[in-house]
Amino acid sequence: MKTLKKYRITIEDESRLRQIASVSARPYKLWSGAVLAFVALLLLASALIMATPLRTLLPGYLKHGERTAAEKGILKIDSIREAYNVNSQYLNNILTVFDTDREPGDSILKSATPNELPPDSLLPASPRERDFISRMKDRDKYNATVLAPIAGEQLRVYPVADGATVAEQTRESMKPRILTPKQSPVCAISDGRVLTVEYSSPEGGASVVMQHDNGFASRYSHLGTPAVSPGSYVDGGSVIAHGATGGSMAPGYFFIEIWYDGTPVSPDRYLRTSGS
Repeated sequence: MKTLKKYRITIEDESRLRQIASVSARPYKLWSGAVLAFVALLLLASALIMATPLRTLLPGYLKHGERTAAEKGILKIDSIREAYNVNSQYLNNILTVFDTDREPGDSILKSATPNELPPDSLLPASPRERDFISRMKDRDKYNATVLAPIAGEQLRVYPVADGATVAEQTRESMKPRILTPKQSPVCAISDGRVLTVEYSSPEGGASVVMQHDNGFASRYSHLGTPAVSPGSYVDGGSVIAHGATGGSMAPGYFFIEIWYDGTPVSPDRYLRTSGS
């Protein structure tokens, strides 16, 4: 009959000739215990790294400051690309007007191209985009619910118009209606650069889109005569349009929208901060 091997580990106190502890195990049990101990140590190390700042030392992990800088860089690139496209259209229109070989009667149609509202990220999201945003919010709870208020604390806000009030039925809306005295100037809610100045119908008025610090953007629509041009830098509280559009007897009004990192946020909080 074959004898099975067995390993024994003994701890003895030689000075007193006394055995302190003794453990015996067969080879397969010894190897199984070693593997389990290694797996346990691996899981413990992984949990320690993921639950502590040690994870920032992992290769390819972006630190908070680097992630914020990357997001702001992407926003700046988008703004520069939009300004480049508008300027390119403007130059192309000038070249077309001075082209003596062009077809007669086409300069009016071509020169109107820059004034058309271009499709951009400020348009309503598609169902697939809304589904993606919903899944990302569930994955990272701090994207839109916490970061926007925190960044908003660093955004210096100014009144949008003297004597302006928010229409009560639109206070919770993402595009509230702001009532103003007749021909009251409309002001920028914060420092920023003008991205676009668009014109629609006379009844719809003009609209101005601005890029602010900390990833914020704002749009003012249903305006009177604009006082700014694309690419210009505007201080908070400075006039961007001379009077909101309104009827002959009714007070003027305009609409305001605010985005943080491309996500719409309720303007009510920032309008209350500005004292309007």
